Amino acid sequence: MNYFFKKNNTYTLIVSLLIMIITLTISGCETKADIAAREQEQRYSFINRSIAGYQKGIAIFHEMDFAHPDQQKAKEASLAFFGGTPDHVRMSERTDCSSTIANVCPNAEALYYTANCLEIIAEWGGIEKGITVKNSMLLHYAGLIPENYNGPLKKKVLTLRNQIFDINEYVVKPKKAAQEARHKQLQAEYDRTYSERVTKQGGHDPYYDEEYYAEGHYEEDYDDDGYRLDRREDRENHRQFGGGTRRWRE
Repeated sequence: MNYFFKKNNTYTLIVSLLIMIITLTISGCETKADIAAREQEQRYSFINRSIAGYQKGIAIFHEMDFAHPDQQKAKEASLAFFGGTPDHVRMSERTDCSSTIANVCPNAEALYYTANCLEIIAEWGGIEKGITVKNSMLLHYAGLIPENYNGPLKKKVLTLRNQIFDINEYVVKPKKAAQEARHKQLQAEYDRTYSERVTKQGGHDPYYDEEYYAEGHYEEDYDDDGYRLDRREDRENHRQFGGGTRRWRE
């Protein structure tokens, strides 16, 4: 009798488990229509987010003074426009949306590069410094804005692009050329008087000639291209071991 009850209970348990598995399997299955509907919803959601970001970026650009950009606003615009770029579509693995995004977010890529330019200019307080600062990407981003750009805010975008290249051509390059010429002149003067200074130093290499420095040929930290930040520790270590640490004056 006990054997009968035990066997019956085992059958009951097995049947219950089978019913549970079948129920879960049926409820967890998606039909082709369900899958298609879900993918369509995800696609629309992606496109709508891109549109919302693009419109936010446009609104920021309309309000922003490109001559005096706000760094935080420029960063927000950059992130907003990125949602409509081909790179974002690829990274999100939504190439099925690429043509739609291109239509609803026109010129998003050029506007994204423009926002990056504005962010750099705001960070460094002007176009000239934004170009000359070490490892700057300002000219790179400006070069990615089409010369014949014909999208939203065309006048503001092209004016900024042209200003960047004009300042590089007519301000930064001449200053750099003058700096290099001045360095060559000072080096030539240093080389010309080298033997005299060796004699004054008792035959030793006048690597740190205080008299020559005192005449105004050198000064420390003459530049603002990141040299002070990147080299301060190296220069201090060099000083401690008896080396000179000064650079040519402009």
